[in-house]
Amino acid sequence: MKILAISTWFPYPPDNGSKTRAYNLLRHLGARHTLDLLALSQTDRDMDYLDRLWGFCRRCHAVPEPRFDPSGIRSWTGFFSPTPRYFREHHAPEIEDIAARWASEERYDAVVAVTLGAAPYAVKLNVPFKLLDQHNVESEVIKRKWRSGRGMLRRLRWLPTWLKSQRFERKIASCFDAIAVVSERERELMELMLRDGRVPKVAVVPNGVDPSLLSYRPRAKESGVFAFTGALTYAPNYDAATCLCRDILPALRTRFGDVRLRITGSTDGVDLSEFSGARGVEFTGYVDDIRPVVSSAWALVVPLRYGGGTRVKILEAMALGTPVVSTPMGAEGLDVIDGTHILLGDDVAELVEQTTRLLADPGLAARIADNARELVRERYQWPSIAERFEGLLVSIREMEVARNARD
Repeated sequence: MKILAISTWFPYPPDNGSKTRAYNLLRHLGARHTLDLLALSQTDRDMDYLDRLWGFCRRCHAVPEPRFDPSGIRSWTGFFSPTPRYFREHHAPEIEDIAARWASEERYDAVVAVTLGAAPYAVKLNVPFKLLDQHNVESEVIKRKWRSGRGMLRRLRWLPTWLKSQRFERKIASCFDAIAVVSERERELMELMLRDGRVPKVAVVPNGVDPSLLSYRPRAKESGVFAFTGALTYAPNYDAATCLCRDILPALRTRFGDVRLRITGSTDGVDLSEFSGARGVEFTGYVDDIRPVVSSAWALVVPLRYGGGTRVKILEAMALGTPVVSTPMGAEGLDVIDGTHILLGDDVAELVEQTTRLLADPGLAARIADNARELVRERYQWPSIAERFEGLLVSIREMEVARNARD
């Protein structure tokens, strides 16, 4: 097959959940099919990694992601637009022009839109088959912000944003022949959203980990040291880190003394004054290799309260032999059993109690880690997951070809 992929994430290095998913799925497609890639570039250093993409792409081109100015006039006039602000402000006309030119030069069999942000470029192309890889049900993420908003003004702010996003997502998603989502819950959400119109095939293609993590030789555990991984530039991660430093860590230090927390991930442009009084907290910033940090931690604590998709950070910790304490939302979409593969807590008090159990019982921590690692080995490795993604693409295209032949 000849495939055109359009991604809102530059897929290398695979150092966050969206980039990791894009890289592993696209690399697999490129090894089996002819793949051309258009991607938005988030940083200047992305261009230094273009050669990593040539290894599995016939041709690739990156365009700098447009920067959003929240104080600009477009931010206010766009309130009346049917298109959500993110898609207006981050729209890249150059991607649209190049995609149209490539599609006119080549007879692509399929176009793959990597995230909803890439979907508007893909739906305009005259390509026989269109697949959307939906990393999150975006309108559901915004709905959760609306529901969890503190104060009437914040809730009123998010309500129209959610309604607009849902209409936009429904309209765009219905233009695709198939949609890949990362969890069973998100499959149900997409099918419910699309129930009154054209419903494409919606299939679950979960997130995963690189098999090398399972063979990584972990460091000795540092008792009393916990980790949280994820860029604080992402609002759900910032909120979780705030909860860790303000509520969870002080409670643990009261019980156990010198308990420490390492938070990895970019803090570029983030105001860290919220954390200025936190004791026992280390911000490592961006690290090239999270394996030593995560594998040496006594546990990964993930108090996520909103967001979407499934957490690659949790799967990575499980593969590295580090037990995980999380909110149910943080572990949403993963086939885990509380008390067997993970410890879950609905609120701060429960998260503190579950983390306390791991500190007090090394045997429990070891059992949770071993069970979780085996689960990842069985279900969450990228090679087999990427095969499922390819199978969805091939099977739906074959059905379309057969239907056209009958017509």
